[in-house]
Amino acid sequence: MRSRSLLLLAMASILRGQSLALTFDDGPDLKAVGLPRAQAMNAAILKALGEGKVKSILFACGKRVDSPEGWAMVRAWGDAGHLVGNHSYTHPYLNSKKLDLAAFEADVAKMDALLRPVPGFTKLFRFPFLKEGDTAEKRDGFRAWLQAQGYRNGAVTIDASDWYYDSRFLAWKEAHPGADPAPFRKAYLAHLWDRAQYYEGLAQQLGLKGVKHTLLLHTNELNAAFLPDVIAMFRAKGWIVVDAKAAFADPVFSRQPSTLPAGESLLWSLAKEKGLPGLRFPGEDGDYEKPLLDAQGF
Repeated sequence: MRSRSLLLLAMASILRGQSLALTFDDGPDLKAVGLPRAQAMNAAILKALGEGKVKSILFACGKRVDSPEGWAMVRAWGDAGHLVGNHSYTHPYLNSKKLDLAAFEADVAKMDALLRPVPGFTKLFRFPFLKEGDTAEKRDGFRAWLQAQGYRNGAVTIDASDWYYDSRFLAWKEAHPGADPAPFRKAYLAHLWDRAQYYEGLAQQLGLKGVKHTLLLHTNELNAAFLPDVIAMFRAKGWIVVDAKAAFADPVFSRQPSTLPAGESLLWSLAKEKGLPGLRFPGEDGDYEKPLLDAQGF
């Protein structure tokens, strides 16, 4: 009976065109968590993707992984059949008044050179902080640079502040050693589902049916613990989890919104460009999630 229900949900999802790819930013930070834990996190995420038969993409950040041990973890993604994209070397904030376009280009070019020998490397670039320029000169100049270098924007359609949930999860675990994480898992899954519904709603308002969404996640403790549940949750709710390569082939990723400051979720930017009401800025932030998690005792 359960298998029949899941089949019906999957068929409904195909008809609605609801699908998403899982995409990961940064790579485990050896300095922040130490080598053994970084390796364990990386392995846990890759194991979950493998067991879920999901092909993803890691947008690697150079300063986090620039060591023999770090690059070994990045290569493990390519060896497992996943894509590896460019997330810059130092994770600079392009919307900063103190950062000029030339410096940003040089930072991305440095990471490009390091990534070229990595298996699975693909010329997709994800903007740090999802910020794409505070001026038209930066926005348009870097778009031209990407095109000249053969890159495409590895944009996000579903932004979900998992980085904030991760910080709260770590604090909760420290305060409750040995406690059952099921309540936190439930809160995290509900949050991801809420955000997926929100951004799918924006797609519908924009007349974009069947968007192959890209969900922004990070290589962190939270996803090392709960990624199998994330995959299972979306599938149980009738969404198709597609390969990252297939998702980025969706024509929506060729869109270049004219918004300033540029960035956020691609769908958020298209909604802003069209003048849809009720958009908060930035699109996602820990401040939005704090009262929700506080109220749940986390």
